[in-house]
Amino acid sequence: MNKDVMRDIHEAFMGKALKQAHVALSHQEVPIGAVVVAKDGTIIGRGYNRMETSKCQLAHAEARAIAQACKKIGDWRLNGCTIYVTLEPCLMCIGLIQLSRVEKIVYGAPSPLFGSVLSFMALPTYAKQLRIECGIREQECVTLLQSFFKRVRKDRKDRDERQS
Repeated sequence: MNKDVMRDIHEAFMGKALKQAHVALSHQEVPIGAVVVAKDGTIIGRGYNRMETSKCQLAHAEARAIAQACKKIGDWRLNGCTIYVTLEPCLMCIGLIQLSRVEKIVYGAPSPLFGSVLSFMALPTYAKQLRIECGIREQECVTLLQSFFKRVRKDRKDRDERQS
C-alpha cells in the first residue's frame, strides 16, 4: 500500500481514537482515547481514560481498548492488530501492548512525562516485534490535551482564590 493511502487510513482511525478522547473529556477525564483495529480493518476495541472515575491507574485508554478487543475476539492474543492512541503510551501500556501481541502502535502526541516508546524500542528483543508510527493528527491531540490542562489549572486557581 502506498504511503499516502496508509497515512489516510491512520488519520481516519486516529479520528476514532480522538472521538474516544472527547468522551473522556465529557466525563472530566484526561482526554486520551484508543482503538484497536484488526487485520481486516474493523475496530474491535475502543477505550478512553477513566482513571479519575474508577480511582484506579489501570483504567488507561489503551488498557480498556485492549480488554474490549480481547473480549470481542475471545482471546488475549491480538496478533496482527494495530492500536491507535492519541497520546504516546506509558510503560505500563507498552508492556500490555507487547504482551497482547499487538503488531503496531500508532499514536498522535508525544508524552514528555510518561511516554515510553523510545526507551522500550531501545530493547533489541522488542524492537523487531513491534512497529511504531507517531505524529498522526498530532496537533489535534496536543491541542485537546493542552486545553484540558489549561482549564484544570484555571479551575484550581479559581478555587484556591475563593478559599483564601
